[in-house]
Amino acid sequence: MEFGYPPSAQRLRADVQAFLAERPPETWPHDAMDGGYGTGAYSFEFLRALGARGWIGLTWPSRWGGAGRPMIDQLALMEELALAGAPFGPLAGSDQWAQSLIREGNPTLQADLLPRIAAGEALAWQGYSEPDAGSDLLALTTRARRDGDEYRIDGHKIWSSEAGACTHGMVLARTTGVEEAGSRAGGLTMFVVPNDAPGLTLRPIVSLTGEVYHYEAFLDDVRVPAWRIMGRENEGFRELLKGLDRDRFWGRFCKPPALARQLSLLRRHVAADLAGQPAMARRLVELEAEVDATRLLFHRFGWLLDQGIPTPYESALYKTMADELGQRVANLALDLLGSDILLDGPGAPLGGAMRQLYLTSVGQTIAGGTSEVLRTTVATRGLGLPRNDAPPAGARGRHP
Repeated sequence: MEFGYPPSAQRLRADVQAFLAERPPETWPHDAMDGGYGTGAYSFEFLRALGARGWIGLTWPSRWGGAGRPMIDQLALMEELALAGAPFGPLAGSDQWAQSLIREGNPTLQADLLPRIAAGEALAWQGYSEPDAGSDLLALTTRARRDGDEYRIDGHKIWSSEAGACTHGMVLARTTGVEEAGSRAGGLTMFVVPNDAPGLTLRPIVSLTGEVYHYEAFLDDVRVPAWRIMGRENEGFRELLKGLDRDRFWGRFCKPPALARQLSLLRRHVAADLAGQPAMARRLVELEAEVDATRLLFHRFGWLLDQGIPTPYESALYKTMADELGQRVANLALDLLGSDILLDGPGAPLGGAMRQLYLTSVGQTIAGGTSEVLRTTVATRGLGLPRNDAPPAGARGRHP
């Protein structure tokens, strides 16, 4: 079995390395915080530089201005950037948004947004979760009602990542009541809402790091032209589900290479002390092996997605694995560096990299689906276990 990259991807890796050597990652300005997912901070200048090289639209069809290259080349690009600690935070999200537009967008949306995304000048945030609709997203209450050629949207979204750094929001709203739609999953519509739309207010939420990653979004009679619907009216939840596996894949694909980089930094930093701490040395080696194994699992997941093979549980399983692995790496850093891991500024160990890892990893087993809910997905869709512990029909006593 060949675990390496094919020649085209190897050549791209060399190009990326040369690009990063010409201007190292630490020299680019940051415009929004590093969320701890392996993709670094948001740097608009860095993103535009990627766009100028055609790397944002690397896998897009040529008719949309893309290079039409295989997905394995995109994996190589993302992995190389993560290994270097580059500030490419919005790159994966830009590609996901573009792929949704290519698949479901109308010609007006495509013409308006795809060239700007390819140039690194348009970014989207996700307006899905609400204060009372997180894991149970279908409980959302945001409404959109038709008014001539427009829709008028009212509602409240929360936990929208980097919304203040984006240009548009992908807002899910109910356009038809549950009874009329026939189910809670019906009657939902996805809208592309510009950040400067009157009535849209974004409120930052300060994270444990003291920076802002998430936002609340308040929509007060926001008027959106009908052509800004993504896909079809009342079929927004279907559109969301179609992108969910890819969202979880790209949301965590860069985590293994980023963790490999952080473990390498940590190993060098404490090398002199490890000889006298065999238990710590063993934990470090075990985590390095886990990171390598998780990286290969994500490559398998990417291949499945690229081949169009159903992935009923893989996204839930690998997302959980990556997030909990990140927490274990952060806990090892805490045990090796002690409370100094929480220091910030010039005197912080490893420039504060472990502080960022430790504080951002805490919420990642909640964001994008809690580990508890995702374990249920793996159990039911992957292992075929029953959805609850109710006894089978006709059985007596407690079901074991």
